Amino acid sequence: MRTLLGAGALAASLGAAAQTTTCIPGPRAQCAGADLRFANLVGKDLQGADFRGANLSRADLRAANLVGADFSDATALATQFGKAYLAQARFVRARLVGADFESARMSKSDFTQADLSAANLSGAWSIGTRYEGARLDSADVQETKFSTSTFRNASMRGTKLRFAVFSDVDFEGCTGCPLDW
Repeated sequence: MRTLLGAGALAASLGAAAQTTTCIPGPRAQCAGADLRFANLVGKDLQGADFRGANLSRADLRAANLVGADFSDATALATQFGKAYLAQARFVRARLVGADFESARMSKSDFTQADLSAANLSGAWSIGTRYEGARLDSADVQETKFSTSTFRNASMRGTKLRFAVFSDVDFEGCTGCPLDW
């Protein structure tokens, strides 16, 4: 059974000329450009799904399997990723302002040029993850493990760092990063 998520809301907001994307959430789902605002995807297996350019604002993906999923250029404002499995996921240039990644497993993921301002990454596992050029301003990264990650040219102004682990991390050109860690 094919499902069209958010089509009514999108058509109403954009008028008759609105284009919608069919998206059937599941492993390797093709959801590029889809409107998934407020979607309830708690605990779903979305391994390898394509969410490039999708709008997932305020969606709930807690405890979802998002291993290898691609969120490049996606918008996910205040989205719930808590306790999700995000290993090797791509968030290149994604807008993740206020997103919640508390206790998420996101090792070897790519957040290059992502906007994680005011995001919650507390207690997450982020081993070997790329944050090159990313904004983590006013983010909460308390008790997060960032071992062997790179923050080249990133920004961490006003970030809460208490008990975070930054062993073997590259902070070259990073603004507000804990260089004496």
